[in-house]
Amino acid sequence: YQRRVHGRSRMMFWLLLIASCSALYVDIPANSFKCFSEEIPDNFDISGFFKAKSEGAGQHISMRVTNPSGVVVAEQKGDHGSIKFRTNTHGDYSLCFHNNLQEDIKYSEEMKRKIQFDFLVGTAAKDYKQVARKHHLKPLEIQLRMMEDTVKEIHSEYHYFKEREAEMRDTNESTNARSMWITIINVCVFLAFASWQVLHLKKFFITKKLINR
Repeated sequence: YQRRVHGRSRMMFWLLLIASCSALYVDIPANSFKCFSEEIPDNFDISGFFKAKSEGAGQHISMRVTNPSGVVVAEQKGDHGSIKFRTNTHGDYSLCFHNNLQEDIKYSEEMKRKIQFDFLVGTAAKDYKQVARKHHLKPLEIQLRMMEDTVKEIHSEYHYFKEREAEMRDTNESTNARSMWITIINVCVFLAFASWQVLHLKKFFITKKLINR
């Protein structure tokens, strides 16, 4: 049993290590921006960093993170920076990079800067080296802590998406009910209009003495 736990913890360690080492690159033209979004539950740890990998005279980089309500929860300016915060509401969080050109610099379509960045969510955002130093944990203990946090994160995500599924199901049922009533109303209006039209034509024909009452 101990060997099995050790093997799983080592696998989890390498998965988290690979996730934490992965970084993305994006080219941002001058006077432009690019955004990325991710749906994140509440009470999740978030961390990220960015670094400009190319020179750009007069091109100033800034990174901004907004919550689902559009409120800025983290912001950094410069050629490099990092952020760290904890979500207080669920929904789509947006990560945006802006490349602002100085007013005294002439714009050119060739102007752009390459940005390296990483955006870590949940367990991948925690610094387990710092946790190990703070609590004096051994390597196996810190791996077990990582596994425990991962299980809690999966459990939290499961309940979050289960609630979202229930909300979507209620919305679909409500939409279907409204559609049914709209259909019924349309049929009633059509029948009423058809009845009125028949009566009107009958009255017209009687007036013209084309038919008897």
